[in-house]
Amino acid sequence: MKGPPIPQRIPPLTWRKPAFLWTPIALALAISWPLALFYGNPGSQRLAVTALFAVFGLSLITLGARWAIGKAPKMRSIVVSHIVLVALVTALLSPFALGQLLGGARAGEQVTFSMSLSVLPLLLLVGLPIALISGVLFAWTALTRPKSTDDLIVTFNGDVQPFR
Repeated sequence: MKGPPIPQRIPPLTWRKPAFLWTPIALALAISWPLALFYGNPGSQRLAVTALFAVFGLSLITLGARWAIGKAPKMRSIVVSHIVLVALVTALLSPFALGQLLGGARAGEQVTFSMSLSVLPLLLLVGLPIALISGVLFAWTALTRPKSTDDLIVTFNGDVQPFR
């Protein structure tokens, strides 16, 4: 017996319209704010922006894959958790590329892998809060909850049966 469909309590998020305008604005805000945080230190600025480009590129791929299989995020916290988890993976893999990101060929020769590995706790301590703030900025700017035409309370108001 096939009954009426179960109503969806939390609708999935949608892109703010027009998406071709709001998505680049959200990405620009989320990626560029650490430039002000590391003002006067171009090496740290380059490292933060490069890491955030990688984080947002990979997290948008994972979010797109979830959207494609029909599991669109229903809350902004899911989007932020994708971004923070990808940032964690990026931070854990960063010792492999840290020497080249800090200043080119000469710095790459001076920074060894063990030196890069010793900076990993600092990268996690600084990088994960930056990714969290960037994720929140992106989620609140680019994504919105669709306006529901029918309120759940009104929808179920006629179906309520008193206790007998």
